[in-house]
Amino acid sequence: MTAAVAAARWPDPRLKFLFLVLGYAVSMAGSNLLFKVASEKEGASWWIWFLAGNVAGFGCPVLITYALREQSPHLVYAFTLGAGFVLVQLAGWWFFRSPITGMQLGGLALTAAGLVMLQLGRA
Repeated sequence: MTAAVAAARWPDPRLKFLFLVLGYAVSMAGSNLLFKVASEKEGASWWIWFLAGNVAGFGCPVLITYALREQSPHLVYAFTLGAGFVLVQLAGWWFFRSPITGMQLGGLALTAAGLVMLQLGRA
């Protein structure tokens, strides 16, 4: 498949990159949440949740590889890992009622703001 054909499928290459980043973040958060559940299990149940976490996390290496085709590595790693980190923190708070302080929320907001600044500052 040529680059022109692949590019023709997406009206905006930035939208494609956004979906790759969001897919990575969801895959990362999903796998980490499943690993958290696995950590509370024993025996066969532990293995089932552990395997589920690995299946959910399979999207991470696939999506980051495609994202690296779209952008430079420093942006790809910043966006995928940053977005994944923020989503894991918020999902952990939501699903497990993990306590989160105002200072920690501020750090998440600064991380998200940094990701926006990276996006706006792209050359």
